[in-house]
Amino acid sequence: MFFWHLGITAAVVLFTLGKRRIDYRVVLLGAVLPDLIDKPIGRLLFESTFETSRLFGHTLLFVLVAMFTVQLFLRGDTARRWFILSIAALIHLALDAMWNDPVTLFWPLFGTEFPKQPVQNYWLEVLLRPWSHPLEALKEMAGLVSLAYFAHGFGLFKKDRFKAFVRTGKLEDTKPAPSRG
Repeated sequence: MFFWHLGITAAVVLFTLGKRRIDYRVVLLGAVLPDLIDKPIGRLLFESTFETSRLFGHTLLFVLVAMFTVQLFLRGDTARRWFILSIAALIHLALDAMWNDPVTLFWPLFGTEFPKQPVQNYWLEVLLRPWSHPLEALKEMAGLVSLAYFAHGFGLFKKDRFKAFVRTGKLEDTKPAPSRG
């Protein structure tokens, strides 16, 4: 659920932390990072070994390692830019309801094996899931609506504003600040 993760994670970060000094490009990366790690490993490269799309990136250990890596090795503006990555990845785990899979969430506390989720044709099932599970389609729509809100609310449909966002990751208000006087 690509748009679900992108849109809802960005909304959670905006409504809890705001715009201040947050690089929303890093938020969007963190929103999908667990899937970017696990799907290629578990469903492409080593499918016969793992038979799941929720592996290392879907663990609290991954989030903690990402958090401590930023804290230990980065400083200044670079640390401020990347601190949000692990928070966005943690939101991803919450959106995936990983508490329903404690063996994966708390890996390796309950053993080093990941629970298998065999699927005959995983990628076809992913494409058809919104049609067979209406809640999945609603979640994707909620993510798209959230992304559209961001694009409209921060003027990202305008070419120059979008280019500035891609360059800086900052969300700038479209309305000028009220004058004091």
